[in-house]
Amino acid sequence: MPTGARPVPATHWATFAHDAASVPRVRHVVRSVLDGAGLDEMTTAEIEIVLSEIVGNAVRHARPLGDGAIHVQCEVTPEARPHVEIAVTDGGAPGRVVSPRTAADSDTGGRGLFIVDGLADEWGVVENLTDLSRTVWASFGGPTRHHPH
Repeated sequence: MPTGARPVPATHWATFAHDAASVPRVRHVVRSVLDGAGLDEMTTAEIEIVLSEIVGNAVRHARPLGDGAIHVQCEVTPEARPHVEIAVTDGGAPGRVVSPRTAADSDTGGRGLFIVDGLADEWGVVENLTDLSRTVWASFGGPTRHHPH
């Protein structure tokens, strides 16, 4: 690679059913992408956990996209320290804001976005007002390159 040239990212897209059974399928597909990325096992596990939380939230709290599914993207940029961005797009949930909330000790849910916030270098939400879709993304290995801060 010429000096100063940036490595070309490998971007992988996949479509999954808007169903809880998709969570392990998404993890499996993304794990196969990450296996060749030069990441340590801890980083790969953290990405899988964050992805599971985001996909789980999409199928629990949002509508499917117009095709009845959710779309998952994983982009890996091979560098001295690989950079990974994941994104999950669903049909949105009008009136519902994506943000961490405080869960009581007895609550069985409500901690997922705190987990995302603790493991990802950055994460955020992009609302598409044209088709009412929502994308929740997370970045690992440094700041995001594609999403607003």
